Amino acid sequence: MKTILLLCSFFMLNQASAWGPTGHRVVGELAQRHLSVKARAAVEQILKGHSLARVANWPDEIKSDATYAYTYNWHYTDWADGQDQYDPTKVSGILVAAIEDNIKVLKNSETTPEAKVFAIKFLVHLIGDIHQPLHVGNALDRGGNDCKVTYQNVATNLHALWDEAIIDFTHLSFTEWTSFLDVLTTEEISKIQKGNVLDWALESKVLRPQIYPAEVATDSPSPTPGLKNYCVKDAPATSLPKLGYNYSYQFKPILEQRLTEAGLRLAMTLNSIFE
Repeated sequence: MKTILLLCSFFMLNQASAWGPTGHRVVGELAQRHLSVKARAAVEQILKGHSLARVANWPDEIKSDATYAYTYNWHYTDWADGQDQYDPTKVSGILVAAIEDNIKVLKNSETTPEAKVFAIKFLVHLIGDIHQPLHVGNALDRGGNDCKVTYQNVATNLHALWDEAIIDFTHLSFTEWTSFLDVLTTEEISKIQKGNVLDWALESKVLRPQIYPAEVATDSPSPTPGLKNYCVKDAPATSLPKLGYNYSYQFKPILEQRLTEAGLRLAMTLNSIFE
């Protein structure tokens, strides 16, 4: 039984990491810069002076504590290619519902201070998660975790690449990243600060197919329709895409777009909650 539990935990933990520490801090810092006066005061009171960037990674940091095992599937969801409507009853992760539920907790006047701290920490993190395209998975490859690639000659997987590698390879701090992204006009910001949680998930679903590298010609095609051959179990080394500067450059606009949208929409959400 212990072995089964450990394996389940391993599966969940590998699914549940998004953007990495730097990316999540960028989302928190960008949101902090766009809080209303009321929202800023409320956040400072709830977090006892800590910034959104400071708490942005807490939901990942607690993964080693089994007390919080019930939150493992909050970090991701599934929305298969070709599936027009999102069906919350047929997903392995409940990211959409988790965001909506934590918003309700913060809006509830009867919520305890401790519960507010918990909810705001998760809200900061999960709004970042839903803007990472692979956290709205295709239900085939565990959000890219099964998709083996090399990046700068280092073996990794597609999910890990998007979580951290292409962000950290720039060697920018989260404050530098935020300053580079925080250059939009008021009109541009207002166009981004719209929609609901499901809309944001749909955006990730639409972007998701683009970021999968092309298959390398091989004698070992995938036996599953829609599953890349480098995402199958025991994929031969000859089938693994070799990625580098070109991949980073190609998808830099999407990376910057999603980090910016996540930060500005987090600010919008908090401003609405504490208006």
